[in-house]
Order: sequence, then structure tokens, then C-alpha cells
Amino acid sequence: MAIVRVELAKRPQQQRDAIIEGITRVLVENGAHTEGVQVLLYELEMDVWGQGGVTYTERLRRREAAQANETAGS
Repeated sequence: MAIVRVELAKRPQQQRDAIIEGITRVLVENGAHTEGVQVLLYELEMDVWGQGGVTYTERLRRREAAQANETAGS
């Protein structure tokens, strides 16, 4: 049996389904039995997850502001 824990940003159900299917497929291709593979998705809000001292919510806000400034400057 294999249990895979994945921590990621919230996603639509269609993407969750594809992630679970893909991880399961990789493990089955490497000898696991389909029914023995469990995939647990732990979804996090982007404002509780950070990198370099900045939340991902803020990083996204900054990226969008920079893109808006680039578009305005064109």
C-alpha cells in the first residue's frame, strides 16, 4: 500500500481529480496495485503559505500590479 500526501494551493475539483489519477498512475506503473494507492490532497489558502517572508497572496498581488504597470507603460 502507498499513501501519498500532497500539499498544494486550492484547485478546482477537475484538477484535483487529475492530480489524484496521475499520482496513482505513476505508482501503478512502478509496481503498486491501484486499490492500494491512497492520495491525500491538503489544500492551503495562499495567505497562510509564504516564501521569502511574503505570503503567496501578496506575491500574486505584487505580480499582478507589476503586470498592470507594464501594460499601462506600453
